[in-house]
Amino acid sequence: MSTATTRRGTVGNLPAELTSFVGRRQEVTGVRRMLSTSRLVTLTGSGGVGKTRLAQRAGADLRRLFPHGVWFIGLAELHDPDLVVVTVGETLGLREDTVRLDPAGLADFLAGQQVLLILDNCEHLVGACAALAETLLRSCPELRILATSRQALRLDGEATLAVHPLSVPDPAVACSPTELQRYESTSLLIERATAVLPDFQVTEANCATIVRLCQALEGMPLAIELAVARLRVLSLDQILDRLTDRYQLLTTGPRNAPQRQQTLRALIDWSWDLCSEEERILWSRVSVFSGGFELDAAEAVCADERVPSETILDLIASLVEKSVLIRAGNGTARYQILEVTREYGSARLSAAGEYEAMAHRHCRWFAGLAAHADRIWVGPQQTAVMQRLRHEGANLRVALEYATTSGPPETALRFAADLQNHWFVRGYFSEGRHWLDRALAMPAPRHWTRVKALRVAAWIAGIQGDADRAGALLADAVALAEALPPSPERAYLPLIEGIFRMWPGDYAEALPLLEQALVAFRALKIRNGELWTLIVLGLCRGLAGQPSSGYPDLTAAKDLGAASGEVWWQSFGLWALSVLRWRDDDYAGATAAARDSLTIGKAVEGEQFTVGLAVESLAWIAARELRDERSAMLLGVSRRMWQEMHTSLAPFRILQKWHDEVVVEVRSRLGAATFSAATRRGADLSDADVVAMALERQPRARVPEPPADAAADLGLTRREREVAALIAQGLSNKDIATRLVVAQRTAEGHVENILSKLGFTSRTQVASWLAGQGRPPRT
Repeated sequence: MSTATTRRGTVGNLPAELTSFVGRRQEVTGVRRMLSTSRLVTLTGSGGVGKTRLAQRAGADLRRLFPHGVWFIGLAELHDPDLVVVTVGETLGLREDTVRLDPAGLADFLAGQQVLLILDNCEHLVGACAALAETLLRSCPELRILATSRQALRLDGEATLAVHPLSVPDPAVACSPTELQRYESTSLLIERATAVLPDFQVTEANCATIVRLCQALEGMPLAIELAVARLRVLSLDQILDRLTDRYQLLTTGPRNAPQRQQTLRALIDWSWDLCSEEERILWSRVSVFSGGFELDAAEAVCADERVPSETILDLIASLVEKSVLIRAGNGTARYQILEVTREYGSARLSAAGEYEAMAHRHCRWFAGLAAHADRIWVGPQQTAVMQRLRHEGANLRVALEYATTSGPPETALRFAADLQNHWFVRGYFSEGRHWLDRALAMPAPRHWTRVKALRVAAWIAGIQGDADRAGALLADAVALAEALPPSPERAYLPLIEGIFRMWPGDYAEALPLLEQALVAFRALKIRNGELWTLIVLGLCRGLAGQPSSGYPDLTAAKDLGAASGEVWWQSFGLWALSVLRWRDDDYAGATAAARDSLTIGKAVEGEQFTVGLAVESLAWIAARELRDERSAMLLGVSRRMWQEMHTSLAPFRILQKWHDEVVVEVRSRLGAATFSAATRRGADLSDADVVAMALERQPRARVPEPPADAAADLGLTRREREVAALIAQGLSNKDIATRLVVAQRTAEGHVENILSKLGFTSRTQVASWLAGQGRPPRT
C-alpha cells in the first residue's frame, strides 16, 4: 500500500523537502488562488525551471484543505500511456479492485472525496493525462488537479500558470552583498553554495561574480544547482568564465528555441566535456535505467571491454562527485540521475549506436532479478528481495516494456510471471495483469513459461473478482499443461483450482484438489507451493468441519516457514489460524495468532495485505469479548485499509458474511452514532498508531510541532519552522547549526529571515509566539 500519513488526519504522499525552498512566494500564492476558482491548474515552463518543486510546495501549503489527501504522482519515468491510470491508482493504494482499473473506476472511487492530485511531468503523456483529468473532473466535484507539463492539457476550465526563471538582479543596477537576498536566484545560489562549501561567504569581492553568474544562468534553478556543484573543484570566476565561453559557441543554435533551453544544454555540454571518455560512456549507458540503479546492475548492464566491470565503481564515484549522478538511500547505495541529464545521456547513447544493446542487457538483467526473487522467495532473503523489487519498480516497467515489444515471448512470459509475489504482496494486481495480458498476447509458444503466466494471470483475475476470466485462463493453462512433458509447474494448477472452489464454499470439491497439490509439492520439494497449500488446506479443513481440524496444517506451515527463514507465509498462516481459533471460541489463542501475524507481517516493508487481515481478525475477537469500542475502531482501520487497497473480503464469501455480522452486532450494542464515531477515530489513526492499538501497546509519543499553518501563512519555509522550534528550546546559532548539520552562517541567515518575516526583534519573541501557538503582534 502506498498511502502515507504525515500526521493524524492528514493523508497523502508528498515527498519530504531535502533542501530549503527558495523564493516563489508569489507563484505559490497564485497557485492557491487559481485552485480556489479552477479545478484544473497546469504549471507550464521549460525543463529545469522548477515546476515540480513549486507544485510540491503549493501542495504542502494546501494540505489542510484536502482531508482525503494531497497525492503526488510522478510520471517522468512512465512511458506507456495505458499505465497512467494504473500509476495513479497504485499511488492512491488502489491495487485490488474487483474490476480492472480504468478512468471510470478511478472516478467512482474518488467521487465525493476532497483530494488534490499532482500530476507531475505530463508532457510526454499529455493525451492520456488530459483524458483522465477530464473524466475525473466531470465525475468528482470535490477533486482538484495540479499538473506540471511543458505544454497545457488544453481542457475546458483549465487555468495555466507559466513558471518563469527565478528573479535576477538588473544588469544596469549595482548590487551590494546585503541586497542579494532580495533576488531569488542569488538567494538560491548562496544557499546551495553554503551547502557545498560550509565556509562560503558573500563578500564585496565575489558579489559581482554571483550576480553575473545568476544573470548568465538566467535564473534557471536547475542550472544554478548544477553550476554551484562545481564549487567543489572550481571557483565562482572559473565557473562564470567557462559558462560564458560555452554560450558564445551556441549562438548558432535554432532561433526558435528558448534561450534558457540553450543555456541548460550548454551547462550539460560542459558537464559532459569535464568527464573522461570512460565516464562519458558510463553516463550514456546508465541512461537506460529508470528511477535509479544499484552498483550490481550497473556492472552487469554497462560493463564491457571498453569499460571493464572492475572500473564501474570508481567511475560512478567520479560521476557522483561531478553531480552527474546522485547517491541516495541510507542502506545499500542507490544512484539517481536527473531526468534532463538522463535524457542527454540517452541521446548520446543513441548517437553512439548502443541504445538497442543496452536496452536488451537492461531487460535481461531485470528479468534475471525477477527470476532470482521468485527462486529464493522462501528463504531468509525474502524481505530484502521484496524491498529491492519495490525500489526497482520503474526499471521493471522499462524492462517489461522492452520484453513485451522487442523480446522473445518466452522472456516476456517468464518475466511477468516471475514477479508473481511482487504483484501479490504489494497489491499491484492491476499492473501485474497488464503485463501478463501483454505477454500472453504475443505469439503463443507451447512452453511451460506460458502455463506459469496463465495460472498467475488466472490467480490475479480471481483475486480481482473476475471469475469468468480467471476460469478461462486456468482452463487454458490446464489444457496446455496436458500437452507438454512433465514439469514442477503442473503442481500449481490443482492448488489454484482448489482455491477457486474454496472461496464460494465448495469445500468438498476443494479439499481433494488441495491434497493432490500438497502431495506433488512435497514430492518435488517445492517449499513455496507446500507452504501456500498447507495454509489454504488448513483453512479449508477448519471451515469445512471443526475449526481444530485445520490446526495441524497451519502449525506445519508456521514451522516450515520459520525453518526456511521466510516471514510472509508465516504471517498469512497465523492470520488463518486466528480465524479458526476465533470460530472455535478460543479468543486468547486467536488474539495471540493475530498479533503474531501482525508483528511478522510488518517485517516486509510496505506489505499491507496480511496486516489488514490481522486487524480485521482482531476486530472480530474484540466483538466477541464485548470490547465494542475497540472492535469499532479496528473495523474503521480495516475499512480504511480495504478502501486504500480497493479490495474487500467479498471474493471469500464466508469471511465477508462474518464481517457483516460483526458490524451489525457491534453497531447494535453501541448505537449508530457512537459506532460511527469510533470507526472514524480508527480510520484517522496513523499506521504506527494502528499497530500500537492492535497490539495494545502504548501509542508512540507525539513530538510537538511549531504552528505550521500560521508559520506557512507568514512565509516561513519548513527549514525556518524547524529553526524557530530550536530557537524556542533556547539553542544558540552554533547549537542550531550543529543540530541541523549546516554551517553556522546558514543558521544565522535562517534566524535573521525568521525575525524579519515575523516582524520580531528578539529570539524571546519567537519563543513566546511558539509557546502560545499564536501569531505575532501587528507592528
